[in-house]
Amino acid sequence: MPLQSEELGKHKLSLYQSNLNFCTEAESFDEAQRVDLFVTRQWIRILLWEYTIRRFSMSCRLEDQAFSLLLPITIAHEMLSLFHAVSESSIQLHGYGMVQPVTPGSGHAELDIDQARSLGIEAFALNVGQPDADWARSTIGQLFAHASRSDFKLFFSLDFYQNGDINAYNGILTDFLGHPAYLRAGPYNHPVVSTFSVGQYGPEQFRDWKVNSWGNSIYFIPNADRSVGYNNPPSWFEAWNQAVEGVFGWESAWPESGTSPANVSDAVDIAVQNAAHRNGKTYMAPLSSLQYKDCCGANYYRIGEANLPEKMMQLLNLNPDFVEILTWNDAGESHYIGNNWPEGLTPEMLAYSNNEEWSHRAWQPLIASWIAAYKSNKDSGGMTPPAGSQAIGAMWYRTIPTNAPCAGGRKPDNWQSALDAVNYAVVVAPDSAGIVIRVISAGQVISEKRAAAGLNYGSVPGMRLGSQRIELVNGDSVVQVAAGSKDVVADDSACNFNYQVVELK
Repeated sequence: MPLQSEELGKHKLSLYQSNLNFCTEAESFDEAQRVDLFVTRQWIRILLWEYTIRRFSMSCRLEDQAFSLLLPITIAHEMLSLFHAVSESSIQLHGYGMVQPVTPGSGHAELDIDQARSLGIEAFALNVGQPDADWARSTIGQLFAHASRSDFKLFFSLDFYQNGDINAYNGILTDFLGHPAYLRAGPYNHPVVSTFSVGQYGPEQFRDWKVNSWGNSIYFIPNADRSVGYNNPPSWFEAWNQAVEGVFGWESAWPESGTSPANVSDAVDIAVQNAAHRNGKTYMAPLSSLQYKDCCGANYYRIGEANLPEKMMQLLNLNPDFVEILTWNDAGESHYIGNNWPEGLTPEMLAYSNNEEWSHRAWQPLIASWIAAYKSNKDSGGMTPPAGSQAIGAMWYRTIPTNAPCAGGRKPDNWQSALDAVNYAVVVAPDSAGIVIRVISAGQVISEKRAAAGLNYGSVPGMRLGSQRIELVNGDSVVQVAAGSKDVVADDSACNFNYQVVELK
């Protein structure tokens, strides 16, 4: 290369590096946008450095970073400093999905990813309990193929309730941990692996598995809230410190099972996250609506009512490192927010959780608003509807009262914890604060409440037989409505404790 041309090339590379490390427009961005822009710029700086080192002489001095062998170390320090300063919520948010049979060519796997991504969800945790089944491999392949066409990510949650042999999952992990669409996290950018329970294993067995099978190069964040000692988080992390990078909660998504109404608590979330952070670990908190199951030999209810918005408020205050939404498609336990494709479900599941009669998609606008607030490190008062909308939200209710005889059939365990209530969550724009949320049951107004900006929610007792409805009222005008299509009836032999979820329109 001629000297003049070489000097010009070096000047341009130095200028490019300098410009990439200087960003004035980022001041107007929210936290998630700043993180995205920063990481993209540092990635480009590394690519330029790799180009430079192949063509020019380099040194260990930092006077001109573009030609310093130490530049990657500098970038690494800057990345770690940023990730320490911002909430990890600006980086990751996941939805928990059951791996079920999905017909190839149906578009179902693709639609699930596209819909989740449109809400702001960044990854699916794929619950896998039969890793070698042909249908599981087919569904997983469809999901990874479509995820690779966007920035959406996937990772495995090993279901030890279905298959308790940890080595049974090694094959599928080997096949997919290196996939471009597989989620990575942590300072070493390792592939994320989670679990549903820890099965028969303790910290020593998991540590040995990580080292012997994966060279200690996975970001392991198991669901361990049924493990020995978990109720004492400081001592639990002392015992598990060498086995995990973090921990994922499940049980704290709802109140404890019982026979009386109760509100969800964040005490466990707070205690576990505090202990995790003191040990340099992370916490993945759960967010969910209810549990109701009437299949597979089980029949129980775990209180929903206002659980979803109440937990939303708690997690915005806690600002956990990660959040996992429970779930995208667990039809069996009724806490889905996405699609329940019939090819993957039994007739008894579809009887109380099919897409046509028992869809929960009306919760999705609420979820999207919450995700935006979480990524921006705002509290529930900072939740907003989309630009140009004065409010979004949903109403939900059961179609039988708690005293329904169920035609002599069996009520779910813990049915006594349920309330005869009309539940709602409404997110109001700042310039629409003051509108009234009116709750109407069987034509009678049972509640009127003036709304504040941000998240408003309630579980209004006094639900009557008949139609259910909420209205947003501005002065003398009804401006938005959620009207149920199923009436509450005195009895139903199916004794379905799932919710009708209706979008505010």
